Amino acid sequence: MVKLSILMVRRNDFTYENFLKYWREVHAPLFAAQLEAKKYVRRYIQDHRTGDTLPGTTPSNFDGIAEIWFDDIAGAEAFFGSDGYKKNVIPDEEEFMNRKRCELLYSHEYNVIT
Repeated sequence: MVKLSILMVRRNDFTYENFLKYWREVHAPLFAAQLEAKKYVRRYIQDHRTGDTLPGTTPSNFDGIAEIWFDDIAGAEAFFGSDGYKKNVIPDEEEFMNRKRCELLYSHEYNVIT
């Protein structure tokens, strides 16, 4: 499995609360409804920022993290190259997030404590 972590940045004209509401209530169902998501995506999780910090640490500038699992990088390529993603998901992402400021990290999980 390969996991994609998308470090999310909201559009400047969205409050954090409006960003979360749109991401959770509009974008998530749209994303999940794509035939290509059903075919290639094994898991999709939204991590919503709490605003908590510990003394002496630097809080993140990101608004959340989308975690998306695929069987392999070929599955990720097929999903992101699909018509459903290009025609439906990308336009919706542009409605609530600043895609140019988001960061993407592909990774393999290494369990330390389970």
